[in-house]
Amino acid sequence: MKTPRAIPSLLALFLLGLGLAACEEETVEESPEGRSCQLLNQSVSCGDSELLSYCGYQEYADAQNGFGALTQGPCISPDENECMPGDSRTEPSADPDDLCGGTHYSCDVVGGEPMWVEQLCNTPLVLRFDDAPIEMIAAEATPMATFDIDMTADSCITTDWPTAATPWLVLDRDHSGSIDGGHELFGSGTQLASGRHATHGFAALAELDQNGDERVDGLDARFGELMLWRDWDADRVSTPDELTPLSDSGVDSLPVDFEVAVECDERGNCGVQRASFSHAGGVGELVDLYLACH
Repeated sequence: MKTPRAIPSLLALFLLGLGLAACEEETVEESPEGRSCQLLNQSVSCGDSELLSYCGYQEYADAQNGFGALTQGPCISPDENECMPGDSRTEPSADPDDLCGGTHYSCDVVGGEPMWVEQLCNTPLVLRFDDAPIEMIAAEATPMATFDIDMTADSCITTDWPTAATPWLVLDRDHSGSIDGGHELFGSGTQLASGRHATHGFAALAELDQNGDERVDGLDARFGELMLWRDWDADRVSTPDELTPLSDSGVDSLPVDFEVAVECDERGNCGVQRASFSHAGGVGELVDLYLACH
């Protein structure tokens, strides 16, 4: 994943276009180590040598959460890099209770060196009503908007956000009239009856399956409380007009059984667990969406 930043010595070029500035590589005559920078994973050349200095976080935890100051690292040889900055990979898990359905990594700069950084897990269910890919709004497009999805002490509160075409499945658990955090979505922020957080969105939904028939429908007490949250302005604040009963979309049943089929976008957001459901317009897909921290 990449975060836009400016290059001070190329300010004139930057004004002509961020994309062009990001593609150009600055050359410095002396080590820029410790200098403040703004574009995560961007490199600058060190004089006439083949050495590069990378912009990144100083602490591993900052890289995981996407917070903290960015500074240039020492001049190093790119041949010694553990990975290519901006790349991502996933290690599948054999554990069916694994929180993220595997371990997801992105290659980010920490302490001046590119390395694989394990991504924290943010998993809520969305409903896709057609065959179109899940469209996300970049976190940078709404910089003042935050939402605590994971509901833990080290939660990332700045993630990309789905468009209203693929709404969140929500339950107003405290009957406040609004959706106030990940505990009212269905995912890793949901606290189960055991007191633990759900391992994924389908595990959270399964708690509503009172009769154990592997679906949540009108035979289950809280089915009528399920709603869709279409956040039209992507401000992460629900309003009454953005919340509609699930039944209004012709959905009379949701499965709790699922299959794993991982599909990731270029920013590290991945649809992992998924299952089909019927609605008034045909067949849709219930997807547990793993959101990368930005």
